[in-house]
Amino acid sequence: MPIDLQATSTATLICAVLGGAQQILDEAAERLCGSFGPVRQRSAPYDFDYTDYYEREMGRGLIKQLLWLEQAVAPEQLASVKLQTMEIEAELADTTSAGTVSRRANIDPGLVTVQSLVLSSTKYSGHRICIGPGLFAEITLLFQKGGCRPFDWTYPDYRSDAVQHFLLEIRQDLLAHH
Repeated sequence: MPIDLQATSTATLICAVLGGAQQILDEAAERLCGSFGPVRQRSAPYDFDYTDYYEREMGRGLIKQLLWLEQAVAPEQLASVKLQTMEIEAELADTTSAGTVSRRANIDPGLVTVQSLVLSSTKYSGHRICIGPGLFAEITLLFQKGGCRPFDWTYPDYRSDAVQHFLLEIRQDLLAHH
C-alpha cells in the first residue's frame, strides 16, 4: 500500500551575507543570482558587531545584509542550497602565499514560510536537526500574532527590529500570494 505523504509547500529563499565591505556582499549577491535567480529585495546593510566569532578569519568591521531571492524552493532542498552557498564562499575566498584560505564572505541560506524562519548551518547544536552530512537546520524565529517570536538560540541580529521588519515584509508577501 503506498504511503500518502503530505506535500510540502514552497518557501522563500533568503541568504544572509556577511563580509568586510559592501563590494564583497555585492559579489556574493551576484554569484547567488547565478545559482538561485534574481534578488527581489535587499535589507539595509548593518554592522555585524554581535560577536567576534568571524574576526579571526574575516577581519574586523564586518557588515551583513539579507537578500530576499525571487526563487521559491521546497523545504527539502535546504541542504542542497547550503552546499551551493558553501561553494560560492569558496569561490570568493582568498588564498595567502602560505596557502591558507580565508573566507571573504559567509553566506547562510534560510527559508521563510508564513510560519517561520529556518536557517541552515554547518555547526551542530542540540536544538538543530541534521539535514545532510555535516549540515543542520534550526527554526530561528516563529511568526506569531503579527510579530516574530525568537528562541533562546536565536542569533542577536535576528532579534533586531530592522531584521524582523524585513522578514515580516517577506511573510506578508507570502500571505498575500497564498
